[in-house]
Amino acid sequence: MSWFEKLHVFILLGALSGCVPIIDLLKMSNAEADEVRKEQSLKIASVSEAVGNYAAAIDVYLNLLSKDPANEELLFMLGNSYSKAGAKRNAADVFEQLEKLDPTNKETQLALGSINLSLYRPEIAKVYFENALRLAPFDFMALSGLGITEDMAGNHETARLLYGDALKSSPDKTIIINNIALSYLMEGKYNMSIQMLSDIAFDDGVNQIIRQNLALAYGLAGDWQAAKRTSSLHLDPDAIATNLRYYDLLRQMNDTVAFRRLLLGTKGQEVSQFEGSR
Repeated sequence: MSWFEKLHVFILLGALSGCVPIIDLLKMSNAEADEVRKEQSLKIASVSEAVGNYAAAIDVYLNLLSKDPANEELLFMLGNSYSKAGAKRNAADVFEQLEKLDPTNKETQLALGSINLSLYRPEIAKVYFENALRLAPFDFMALSGLGITEDMAGNHETARLLYGDALKSSPDKTIIINNIALSYLMEGKYNMSIQMLSDIAFDDGVNQIIRQNLALAYGLAGDWQAAKRTSSLHLDPDAIATNLRYYDLLRQMNDTVAFRRLLLGTKGQEVSQFEGSR
């Protein structure tokens, strides 16, 4: 057994140390015993997700749903697990089922918007984000999601107006500023993007992805030394060389749609351990 497998077993045992003994289960009514088993199963699912074993968590949720197929809480957890595992189409199926059960749930609308963004379906994603915004006016996630759909469509000025509205209520303004900077980047306004990213990239606690976006902006602007210097904060020489070649490829692209797809990191198709191509 590898050290990771030992750690995995150790964590599972620790999480389940509060399990009810079988003798105690026998003393309970059927309903009480079923509820205890459900809680124990949910603990297993939670721990499995914590260590990245989404397949195990999904199995737990599917088993529980086989006995309670309309349980909205279980469906939401199943959809999230599929999404984290990269099985976006499975996740979409689950959240669409949830929407039929409760079309007024903002979180379901946001999840469907986000999933359709990752599948590069901006027109469909836009509908869900607009639904979420009707349910919760000024919701920063809905506004930000709508902004991304507009960027995908090449409507960068409209996107930045939406990001500006999201900025007013966002608990993490660096994410929105990053989105605005990428919007400028897609429009070819590299200096604006560099200026915005430089203002936040080196603040305490900022995700290194923002610094790598700054390196990308330098690369697209043709400032290879600045791109290399910024990348070197987190990457080894081989990774830096790969990134610089990638930046050069992006600089030479004439297909703006393909450029946006690459920049946004989205894809139109997926194959995962949970689904085949359709």
